[in-house]
Amino acid sequence: NYVTYEVNLKEGDKTPPFTADTMRQIINDYNTEYHSSTQQKPDDFTEKDNEEYIKKQRLKEEYVRKNNLYNLRPGQKVQVIVEPRTWGKGNQQRRHLDPSYYTVDSVDTSAYLLRAKDGSVARYPRYQIWTKIEHGLKQGETLDQGRHGAVKSIDGHELVGNDVKYDVTFENENTGKVTGRGMREGNPNRLSQMEVQYWRKNINEGHVKDMPSFLEKYRGFRV
Repeated sequence: NYVTYEVNLKEGDKTPPFTADTMRQIINDYNTEYHSSTQQKPDDFTEKDNEEYIKKQRLKEEYVRKNNLYNLRPGQKVQVIVEPRTWGKGNQQRRHLDPSYYTVDSVDTSAYLLRAKDGSVARYPRYQIWTKIEHGLKQGETLDQGRHGAVKSIDGHELVGNDVKYDVTFENENTGKVTGRGMREGNPNRLSQMEVQYWRKNINEGHVKDMPSFLEKYRGFRV
């Protein structure tokens, strides 16, 4: 019925005469018909019914969010999708999975931290993580990308053309350099939260006047 009313409203001006009386009739029909989502007529819907309905919908949304297979849980076993292999005369590409499994450690901004058997971790975007793993897989001994662990802090920066290299301290207290792109590989169109905090701090303390102009193209940056 809702669809019928919606069509009537959209098409009303194309089917003259669409008068105020016609509109009132549509509204009356809508309010006196049973709705499948509530099993009630809008005219019979009380304030308490409305509160209960909103509560029920929120609980439903929360359940869907928590049980969404796209969202990963700490401790969940996953595989990493590595670079696709090209094969055949037509240069077809086949998805290639790392033969070992890793466990989800936590969420780091817009990507997931995966942990190997030796405790090393690496950050991977969601699209590079495979959840339907086979039984019998062995846990990966180490993560090549994770030999230093996750980035703990940004300590400085160097501008290199239209990019930036950050001086960072890793989780295991080693230091090194990470490109801006490497900091936001899970969502390349937005600065990572750690970058935002770094630039905000440096601007507020007067170490820099503003962020580099080439970083302004990344949506969502606010200081």
